[in-house]
Amino acid sequence: MDQKAMINIKQHKRKIQLTSIGLILLLVLALTFTIIGTKYTPTIELTQLQNNSNSQMMGYFIKCDDKNIVVDGGTKEDSNNLQQYIKDAGGTVNAWFITHPHKDHAGAIIDIIENTDIKIEHIYVSLNDIEWYQEYEPQRAEEAINLKNALENERVKNVVKEVELNQNIEIGKAKCEILGTKNPEITTNAINNSSMVIKMETKKNSILFLGDTGVESGNKLLDNQKEKLKVNILQMAHHGQQGVSKEIYEYIKPKICLWPTPDWLWINDSGNGEDSGPWKTKETRKWIEELNVNKNIIEKDGNIKISI
Repeated sequence: MDQKAMINIKQHKRKIQLTSIGLILLLVLALTFTIIGTKYTPTIELTQLQNNSNSQMMGYFIKCDDKNIVVDGGTKEDSNNLQQYIKDAGGTVNAWFITHPHKDHAGAIIDIIENTDIKIEHIYVSLNDIEWYQEYEPQRAEEAINLKNALENERVKNVVKEVELNQNIEIGKAKCEILGTKNPEITTNAINNSSMVIKMETKKNSILFLGDTGVESGNKLLDNQKEKLKVNILQMAHHGQQGVSKEIYEYIKPKICLWPTPDWLWINDSGNGEDSGPWKTKETRKWIEELNVNKNIIEKDGNIKISI
């Protein structure tokens, strides 16, 4: 083989080597960007919090990138469990929604305001005047007074905001819209029927928090907000019993139901065994079974986290 041919072969081998090195570098870069992209892809996780007493309760902790959202939070007895989630996520609540002042929803925030140094950036409420609670639900008006007093605490009084109907609130990658506010004209099942209703949308899902919305305010939602009620994930009203009508559940047809429902309420046990109580949970359960809901997440099963 002459010298020129040998040079050509060497040059060809060199080109192959350079091409191979280039392809390897491109592959390494692609894998690196994939790993980085996976690591830093924003994730939103919702935890339905367990009850830590014999009471029913409702509490949701939502971690949205570097933002933390709480919906209600439960009773005073549930405060420590919620505090641990907040502290593990950096110690700040960026947005706290209180649907209504009943202690099984607002007890934890009262305890956290009065007895901890947890920072809360925004508290969103929709509250009637104290006189209204005293007139229409006097047996539980003290719970509204306790919440009002806590919200006037120097630590938080400047971050408390009364929401407006159809108000939009963005927290990180979560977009919230207020679909329901207080309903002073509804005096049957008064405090529950003045629950704030929140629709949350993420890149993957939509979630509706009904609080303890009753039949009357639920019908008002159907009349005024029907086109906005369709969601993938639905929080069952009033702990899954004697809340909104069957018509609302049939209209929404959720894929996932969040049940803030302890074991005794799930099986209608007043202390003398299953079906010994007056609650209507099993009726609601039947409605949801008929809708072929993909997944039910139930408070009785403990703290349960889902990606949303």
